[in-house]
Amino acid sequence: MTGNDSNGGWNAAIADWLSRRGFMAGMAATGGLAAATLASRRAAAATTLTWMGWQGYETPIKSGTFLADNDIDFQPTFIASNEEIITKLQAGGLGKTDLITMYFGYLPLMAEQGLLEPIDSARVANFTDLATQFTGQDAIKYNGQLVGIPWTWGSLPIMYDPSVVTSPPTSWFDVMKPEYKGKVAMVDDPLGQLLVWGRPVTGAEVGTLLSKEQLAKVIDFLIEVKTKQARAFFATYGDMADAFARNEVVITTIGWEAVAVWAKGKGKTITYSIPQEGTGMFMDCLCIPKDCPHPDLVYGMIKHIL
Repeated sequence: MTGNDSNGGWNAAIADWLSRRGFMAGMAATGGLAAATLASRRAAAATTLTWMGWQGYETPIKSGTFLADNDIDFQPTFIASNEEIITKLQAGGLGKTDLITMYFGYLPLMAEQGLLEPIDSARVANFTDLATQFTGQDAIKYNGQLVGIPWTWGSLPIMYDPSVVTSPPTSWFDVMKPEYKGKVAMVDDPLGQLLVWGRPVTGAEVGTLLSKEQLAKVIDFLIEVKTKQARAFFATYGDMADAFARNEVVITTIGWEAVAVWAKGKGKTITYSIPQEGTGMFMDCLCIPKDCPHPDLVYGMIKHIL
């Protein structure tokens, strides 16, 4: 070869090498970009679904494979009272909250305030399987439209530690007995407290339908219990169960059957009864807040819960 031929061959080889190197680098870069894009898509694929309700009510949502099958990042918010849900929705929660559980007595008020979406029962195939005693309640409809789907109910009994309170309490006023001073559990549930104590304190037929004078009487009585008899005013029913497990309390001003289950899980056996004055019952509903971000997923979740 001549010098020129040699240089030409050398230059061609270098060009070829650079071309191949560039191609491979480009492929590597493309592959890295594709991998990064895929990882980004996977990371962004999960849909955040928000829910508000009582502790324990999230259990059916988490059961089975519904969340995984629909790639849902489930974000629950636990409440201490139903009123918290109303407050949070009014304070900017609309458009950010997917599903709530709510006491049925509040639904007409919430619907009137524009806090709830109408529910299409045709999109919930198992709605017709529910007991008509619940689905027939007027309070779960507003202007002829369904706004709540009943899914759980219970009562508000008096809870007690049978190792200390050896006989079932016969009256709600047993919480005022001297031997229970400093051992009574109260919980931050205003509606429940009224439902239970409105009747025995005032003689009203329904504890939550009171005159201003009757309401003041109930409040004064509950303040007396809190200041003279109560161990603590617990934020949640779960906290109440913990207090039973620690042997800090032996009787309650209001209860919920779930407290016995939670206490049992911590090794403490407690029980409950209905005093002679009776008690309140509740029905909680699944409701879709106004401007729900993910309605299709929520309808699927409602079917899953039921």
